[in-house]
Amino acid sequence: MPCPFTLLLSAMKKIELAMPAGTLEEALIALRSGADAVYFGMKEFSARKGAGNFSEEDLAKIRQYSLENGKKTYIAVNTLVDDASLGKLTKLLDMISHYGTDGVIVQDLGVVNLMRELFPSLPIHGSTQLDVHTVDGVKMLQDLGFERVVLSRELSLDEISDIRKACPDIELKVFIHGALCYGFSGLCMASHIITGRSANEGACAQICRSWFKDSNGRKCYPFSLEDLDGAELVKMLMDIGIDSLKVEGRLKGPDYSKAVAEYYRAAIDGKDFRQLEEPAAASFRRKSGTGWLLNTDRRNMQTGRYTGHRGYPAGKITAVYRDAIEVQCRTGIFPHDGLMMISEGNAYRFRPEILRKNGNTYTLRIEDTVSSDDMILYKISDSRSTPPSPSTDIRQAKKKADAVVSITESALTIKTDKLSKTYEIDAQISENDGTASIRKIFSQSGDSMHQLAITEIENNSRYSSFYISPKRLKEIRRDFLAEYDAMPDKEIEYTTDIEDNETMTLPDRNLLSGKDVPWNIDGIAIDGRTWFTLPPVRFDEKKLYSTILDRAKPGDVIGMNNIADIRFAKEHPEFSYFADVYLYLSNREAAALIKEQITDLIGGYLWIERDSYEKPWPFTPTIAENFQPPLFISRAWTEEGIYEQNGRRYAVKRADELTITTEI
Repeated sequence: MPCPFTLLLSAMKKIELAMPAGTLEEALIALRSGADAVYFGMKEFSARKGAGNFSEEDLAKIRQYSLENGKKTYIAVNTLVDDASLGKLTKLLDMISHYGTDGVIVQDLGVVNLMRELFPSLPIHGSTQLDVHTVDGVKMLQDLGFERVVLSRELSLDEISDIRKACPDIELKVFIHGALCYGFSGLCMASHIITGRSANEGACAQICRSWFKDSNGRKCYPFSLEDLDGAELVKMLMDIGIDSLKVEGRLKGPDYSKAVAEYYRAAIDGKDFRQLEEPAAASFRRKSGTGWLLNTDRRNMQTGRYTGHRGYPAGKITAVYRDAIEVQCRTGIFPHDGLMMISEGNAYRFRPEILRKNGNTYTLRIEDTVSSDDMILYKISDSRSTPPSPSTDIRQAKKKADAVVSITESALTIKTDKLSKTYEIDAQISENDGTASIRKIFSQSGDSMHQLAITEIENNSRYSSFYISPKRLKEIRRDFLAEYDAMPDKEIEYTTDIEDNETMTLPDRNLLSGKDVPWNIDGIAIDGRTWFTLPPVRFDEKKLYSTILDRAKPGDVIGMNNIADIRFAKEHPEFSYFADVYLYLSNREAAALIKEQITDLIGGYLWIERDSYEKPWPFTPTIAENFQPPLFISRAWTEEGIYEQNGRRYAVKRADELTITTEI
């Protein structure tokens, strides 16, 4: 059991507000509007390809701004990566390491393997794409060196609290606001199956927001979930001891960055956040609720027929004329606001032309025919809340040059990755700590494009404490950096010492699925062995593993579909194991990491969106050629039945707490 004092300290910590940033401008707006941190993607390997994303210059600027203002930056490198892209990925991580960051958010275990080996100074944060929603999942990431985990959005407050109590020594981040995916992040295959665009590569087509036809031929939106608005739950999450609150929305824009940051800043600081709810809603909000955090009735989470941004109700239409409407308003309307009416799932958007105003009653010109006078008028943008564009002409962070300094009485040597140089000095015995002076003066950089990051100071002099003239230290720093700047940066190139090993081919993956679900915990006999495949989602982990221990016998084979299963495998070597389809063997480095954890691993299935790979591999991955994964694995409740779209048919069935959608 975690120490009560540890939990108390955790609950007393200031909770962080982490805002999304699609561009440098949005990052600056969010930080100046109350965010403690921003997260963003670079031009590649970001799960939001559609966002502006950051250049190297943008990264250097936001890094410097955050350091100067006590803020934090997190970089999302959260897509799956194939073998051919490992070199490009290494270059990106190398560039990030030169500037530094407070965390790299990752999904791919191959990225983790490269970071642990080549860039150990970069903090690793687990993306929600890793589908971590259990105690063992969090603990496994902690075992691998992760400093923070972004928990799955499908968890309740009670489940989050249980994880916090069981895992007191790792940072936990929880989604608090924004869009909710219908399927579990990382497990959703709808975009890939229907359009060929992979959500795991940042190209989600948002199939869940599109319409289908039910069995009666009626148009419906069975998979479009309402947005999350958890402002009223901030205090509860603070009491639980969560470290960071995450707002979704790298595609939402600067209005969203400002309004939502101010909204949650007020909630965290114990101020009246409700007065800021309307500007936040106007910046972007669908029909909204508390998601899974409080929702015990999973039947009522859908948006209904209108799936887009609806802002907030501004008033009720009380009269309809040929080219105008009369509205009884609960909020002011101004000429540059954005307004919308919804009729039978269709939206009519317009800028107000105010013909008359009498108190709270407005007469507005419209150009389309309105079918009903019993309609709500929504405000979808507020002209008074649009932030001015911030100047991006700001200082850039310098590239870090890790350095070891060694001194004797007469010499000081600086060693870096590409330059080592010795200078004459005259060190004198002193009561003061001379190493502090070296760190302070060498951390300054003047006009240099680099900054020395002293990792170690070796005192090889006769003096336990010493004095070196600050003037001489500054001369040494200037000379060293001038020569260092003149040399080309030494880039880390991707190489591998993985040896190509042939291993057994696993069975046709279709044979390992159960009825209506792509896993089987009852056991299936194939070629004289019994095979089990664990579900990628489980909310009673102890019960699942207890069931497997009751049913499986030594020598049976178990397929791992969640990061938590690696921990189980290490604790139960009496079984054989393979990496199943949802553990995502996307590249040789991911395979090597799993093989390192489970030395007698018998193999694994290649990432199910790929049918080829590049050697070498630590074992031969099996191609899941005929395997048809579900479109969605969801915790939301959708009516069972057959749904059709563009001539293709999909079956929705429920399995315990989950809803499974498959093509038929």
